Amino acid sequence: MACEPKQSSVSYEDYIANHRKETHEFMNVSDDSPFVGVDSTISLNYYPVDQKFRVIATIKRIQNGGQLTLGTSDGVSRVYDKHALLEFEINEKPLQLLVLKGEKSEGLFLAFSDLTNDNTTYGGGRYINLNFSDQAEKITLDFNLAYNPYCEYNATYSCPLPPLENYLKVAIAAGEKLYK
Repeated sequence: MACEPKQSSVSYEDYIANHRKETHEFMNVSDDSPFVGVDSTISLNYYPVDQKFRVIATIKRIQNGGQLTLGTSDGVSRVYDKHALLEFEINEKPLQLLVLKGEKSEGLFLAFSDLTNDNTTYGGGRYINLNFSDQAEKITLDFNLAYNPYCEYNATYSCPLPPLENYLKVAIAAGEKLYK
């Protein structure tokens, strides 16, 4: 979900810091964490917050766009509906990402790859949670909220790989980095 601070008294950097703190707490105490059963405290690694990776994207809905089959980390395929294209710019370079919708109404799904993969970020791409209404024309796309799929931490998870359409030929030095 493309979340933003609800109060103007909360700075953007504080908002991201709070989001990361909540993620840290979830990963360390939740029964739904991919780290269940790990005895030590888990610390995730992040890039510093960079507002140039928080962009306004134009939503271009895909009418009757058909389906797309994605491979997963465990070799099983998953089918998604093509839902929308997000068009935006980073460093004055026009880019777009394909937003998918789960076949079981799981909500929207955005997975992407970029030039940081296999270097400073997970090789299988990263995800961004988002949601927008049918009437929305624009959305804040915040790469500072990009996170690793659970299969980065635990091989028992099956994680969809980003579609080829979502390979960005730029380095997105924002969000979560490789887990060490």
